Formats: sequence, structure tokens, C-alpha cells
Amino acid sequence: MTRAEQHSIPSTTSGSIDNYARTGTARSSIGRTVSDHGAGQIDMVALRAYRLQRLQAELRQREIPAILLSDPVNIRYATGVRNMQPWSLHSTYRTAFVPAEGRAILFEYAGSEHLASGLETVTEVRPAVSRFWAGEPAGTDGHDDRKVRLWAGEVADILRKHGGGMLLAIDRHIDHFSACTLEEAGIRLVPGQRMLAQAQSIKSPEEIACMSASITVAEAALHRLQKALEPGLTEIALWSILERTNVEMGGEYMDTRLLSSGARTNPWYQEATDRMVRPGDLVAIDTDMVGPFGYDADISRTFFCPSGRPSGEQRRLYRYAWEQLHHNLELVRPGASFREMSETAYELPEAFRARSISMTWHGVGLYGQWPTIVGRGHFADKGTDGVVAPGMTLCCESYVAAEDGIEGVKLEQQVLVTESGFELLSTFPFDDVLLGREI
Repeated sequence: MTRAEQHSIPSTTSGSIDNYARTGTARSSIGRTVSDHGAGQIDMVALRAYRLQRLQAELRQREIPAILLSDPVNIRYATGVRNMQPWSLHSTYRTAFVPAEGRAILFEYAGSEHLASGLETVTEVRPAVSRFWAGEPAGTDGHDDRKVRLWAGEVADILRKHGGGMLLAIDRHIDHFSACTLEEAGIRLVPGQRMLAQAQSIKSPEEIACMSASITVAEAALHRLQKALEPGLTEIALWSILERTNVEMGGEYMDTRLLSSGARTNPWYQEATDRMVRPGDLVAIDTDMVGPFGYDADISRTFFCPSGRPSGEQRRLYRYAWEQLHHNLELVRPGASFREMSETAYELPEAFRARSISMTWHGVGLYGQWPTIVGRGHFADKGTDGVVAPGMTLCCESYVAAEDGIEGVKLEQQVLVTESGFELLSTFPFDDVLLGREI
């Protein structure tokens, strides 16, 4: 089967609009009993080794002896250690020293050092100190930054032992005053976010299997939500179906609460409220679900709330969004430049351009990642160039609404870039009621 045949777009005049390209990867999803800290259907040792090697290769290419990570997602990527992920996003304790060669050293929250036990990516775990007081002088409450200075001294000592000079990359979660303290300890800091983005952009087969498990959970949640949809339910009640399903099926947390209904679907980027859904409303959702193994399932769908039939305008919005999505999916291929994709992206009619969203494609992994590829008309102001490569996982987004209109339609698919094109990872059907003939 050729790529064109495999990814052909079905006729919208048929009685039922199902997914196109129901591919093997998506249909080979795994069970929920597999743990990213143990053995099972996914080789977790291979997963951790691949991710660490990707980051270390970026360090060696830039001749940087080590990187210091503070973002818990980055720590997890490099080491496999998961520890209170949402809490860690806003705390100032956990860091990981990752050398260009060898295993990582963790500075871990006291009492949770055992979480790294048995992991071949970690050579040592040390107690972490809070960096909350970094830069603060001694006060009457006894708090100052002396412990932070001791931590910075430890990092400097570790760096000296690894040789290569006192050059250290840091991620974006190292705060300004902690960075100043590291510099006072004799370390020269350089930004590390670009190398992290490059490392994380190409996925291994094990990562794809983990991501597919998360997408399976997200699609189960979408099915439950669509089945439960009826007038009188609040947006929050509908969103709770996703949250509950994610937790029940071994997922972790939600990055957003992007669910809106009726006129709240226009403009986009409105999170769930206690608004009650009315008959005939559109309900739009973006899952942003961090599921099993910490991988992001980022799928968008728009549903029609019964009873009755969709209006001609609702179907018109949906059809444009569907066409925009599928046109832009067909631009995903290895070797395509971000500029080329942007310049050949679907061109919405003038009436919808004011409310369009500039981000048309974006990377996805343990969270929404690099690259961000903008749609037609946005490259000059917001675009950066690059090249699509096999192994990237991308989300393709579509949103259609008129500035003077009432509602909007949001659709999104998640794909794997292959050697010859792309493979769909998300399989949830589109709404054939909204894709049907106008009334």
C-alpha cells in the first residue's frame, strides 16, 4: 500500500465518517499493568538508556561536560525517576547532575531517595536542599542562602571531577538566584533548553509504545465523555470524566482544562467552568492528558450536544476545521522544512483568520515539546525554521471560528513521522453528525 493510499481522506458523502489510516502502532497498544520502573511488555531499561544517551550525545556534540536539570520532566527524561511530578513543578528542591559520560547524580527530596533504587541511570542520590532562599541575606527567622551555597559547592566539586572545565548547562527551571550562586562557586553557565529539545524530539520504539498507552486512555475518556454528553451537565462535570478516566487507567495528571461549550468555544483557549451545556451546543475539548508513563496524549475533538440536528453554520465550521486538519496532516513528511510547511499550510477563508491559532503543528512527548511550527501567514512574525525528521511525534491542530460568530470548532491529531510520511497515533473517530449534509 502506498502512502497516498494509506492516508487517503474518505469521502464526506458516505454514511459514516470513520478514521482514515487505522495503523498498526495505534492498534497495538499495551495493557495498563506495565510500570515504567519494572519489567513488562516495554523494555524500560532500553527506554531509559535511549533517553539518557540522546541527552548525553547533545552534550558531547557541544563539548559541554554536564547539564544540571531542575524541571521534573527533564529529570525524568534523563533518569527515569518520577517523584511527585506536579508538586515538583513549583517546588525548589530536586535537581539532577547529568554528565556527558556516565550516570547521573540526583539531589532528591529527603525521604524519597529510594525512588532511584535499582535504576541503572543513577550512580548516587544526595539529599536536596530548598533553593527558596537563594540570594536572601540572613534574617531574624534564621533563613539565609547558606545551604544553597553548600549545594552549589557540591555541584562545582562534582563538575571538577568530571573534567572538561567548569562549564555547565542548565535547564529553564534553575532560578536566577540559584544560577548566581552556582556562578559564585566558579561555574560558567550556558543554556541547555535547546539541547534538551533536540534530544527529546526523536522518539524510540519504546517511547512510542508508552505514548500509545496514554493515547488509548485519552480516547477511552473521549468515548465516555461523548456518551455522557447531555443538556444540563456542566463543563467541569464533563472535564471530570477525563480526569477520572486518566486516574483509573494509570495516568498521571492533566496539563490544562481546555473544555468549553456554546459561545465559550469562541475564541479558543477557555478552560472548563460551571456553565451548563444546552441542547444544540458545540462542546470542544483538548485532552492535554499526561497518561501512563508520563507521556502526553494531546487530542482535540468537537461534539454536538443533543437533541436535534446541527445547524448549517455548525457543520460549515466543522467541515472547514476537518479540511484544514487533513490538508496540514498531508504536509507532514521527513525532510520538510518548517518554513515550507508554514507557507503551504491550509489557507482559511478571510472570515476565520482573525480567530485562527498560529500554532499548527507542535512536538509532543512527556509534554508539549519542540518544535512549534506555525501556520500560513505567521512564519514571518512567529516562525523558526527547522526540518522534520523520522521519529518525531507531532500534533496537528485545527481551529475554526469567525470573529463575529458564536461558536468554534477544535480538532487535533497526534502522529509519528516515519521514513516515508506519517502514521496516525490517535484513532478517535470524527463526528459524522457534524460532517453530514447541511440543513
